[in-house]
Amino acid sequence: MKPKKTNFFKFRGRFDLSPHRYEIGRPFIQNKEAEDNFLLLRLYEIEESEFSDYYHFHLEDFLKRFPDQEEAFFYSVEDIISTRIRYFQRQDPFASNHAANNERIRQLRGFQEFLTTIDQWHKSKPMETIIGEKDEQITQLKAKIEELENQLNDLNAFEASEKIKINKGNLSAFMDLMQQLQRLLLPNGNKLLSTQAYSPWYKMIAKNFLHGDKPIALATAQHYFSSPESSKYIFIPEKEKIFKIKPSTD
Repeated sequence: MKPKKTNFFKFRGRFDLSPHRYEIGRPFIQNKEAEDNFLLLRLYEIEESEFSDYYHFHLEDFLKRFPDQEEAFFYSVEDIISTRIRYFQRQDPFASNHAANNERIRQLRGFQEFLTTIDQWHKSKPMETIIGEKDEQITQLKAKIEELENQLNDLNAFEASEKIKINKGNLSAFMDLMQQLQRLLLPNGNKLLSTQAYSPWYKMIAKNFLHGDKPIALATAQHYFSSPESSKYIFIPEKEKIFKIKPSTD
């Protein structure tokens, strides 16, 4: 539903002598065809610190009547402001009301600057500014793509052309060897290999090894390296522990 021209702003009630500070119009005779004039008359009376409150007061009332029409509301307000600025700029600079017109232009431009801060449709921005912003975004995205491509190339340098096959039916024997490697101690009592988590082990295996001709699921590898207290931990039967890594006695 497209709102009518006279439906944008909140008028005070007829005979309401105590209206909200931001409501517009006269208390007795209301000419809603001139709502742009009434909107500006109230705008000239408020402080710059109130611009946001003033705008959103009328916006919230408008959206109650016309949901999903925020863009139309913004365009209407921006058009009223820019049109009135052009009007005052065309006035005789030697007229008696020139000083008052300049003050109104100052207030209107202040409100126009506020509108640029909430302009998500780029209505109030010059086309050159919009193009410049888009070009900057494109430049940033190109730089990010180049960075990601370099990272990918670095990672691909460590990718093997094929995976190592574990003889079919001997996955548990292989996993037992991996678990033994975790526990190996050097003569000084320090671990030969150490990590603070299990993930480097099971991710390395899932990525670089096959069980027969089939991939090893990451979850399957993880269950061999999770905590023994976990309900999903895979215990290796003694009969499948067919190798034992021992320190050299030489």
